[in-house]
Amino acid sequence: MLYPKYDPDTYISRDLYRKVCETGDLRVVWAYSNAQKWKVDYEEFLALCGSTCLICSGELNYGLGKNNNDKSSESTPSTHHIVPQSKGGKNSIENFAIICMRCNEILTNSTHKEIHRYVAIADFLQKHEEIYEQEIYQKD
Repeated sequence: MLYPKYDPDTYISRDLYRKVCETGDLRVVWAYSNAQKWKVDYEEFLALCGSTCLICSGELNYGLGKNNNDKSSESTPSTHHIVPQSKGGKNSIENFAIICMRCNEILTNSTHKEIHRYVAIADFLQKHEEIYEQEIYQKD
């Protein structure tokens, strides 16, 4: 449920508050705030803001301020730099992906070797999915 009154910490401006009231879409505020932060075009940044994480497909909750109720890191959107800033990546639309904070934390804090390990684990689990389904999940 949207916070029903204008609050500058929640909606930033009255224009954005009106847009949210008209559309019910909290992405407009989150995108505006982050476009300002990264100094990129608002409309282009808004276009990046999908409803789900590009990695885990979890639903993203774009609420800020009083619309930010009990969000987990799996539902909190985060701007991921495809090429990290530490490796020369730019603050540009082409270098951004909107993913959940949890996936961003895993990506940011993982070494190349660890990412290969995660891929191998996922491959292993997928290869043995039928066994897991029969033996583990059927017991409940």
